[in-house]
Amino acid sequence: MSFASSFEAIAARYGQEVILCRNETEIGRGRAILRPVLNRQCQWLPSQIGNQRWDQVLCLAQSAIPFLTGPEEQTVKAGKEQYNVINVRPVEAGQERIYWRVVLQRREEDAL
Repeated sequence: MSFASSFEAIAARYGQEVILCRNETEIGRGRAILRPVLNRQCQWLPSQIGNQRWDQVLCLAQSAIPFLTGPEEQTVKAGKEQYNVINVRPVEAGQERIYWRVVLQRREEDAL
């Protein structure tokens, strides 16, 4: 069993369906494990119009989801939540991509 097939089994059991979008258009779907980034930073930060929520989520996604590693704007939908993609890195063993490691930021409901 390869590393990638091991991750696929984990994602199938513990993950949830996510949708990758670019420019409001669905690009791909797959399963991913989403977990909050728990660090010492405040989850609410001041902004020009009051406090703004600053939730970050670590996303471990199936390698078949077509993420781009460049500066293109990408969003992820998971259930009712939407996230902006902050950082994308492939996790590989040799030439085999095992999964994507993605840092997401939760979008505010009224954000554009």
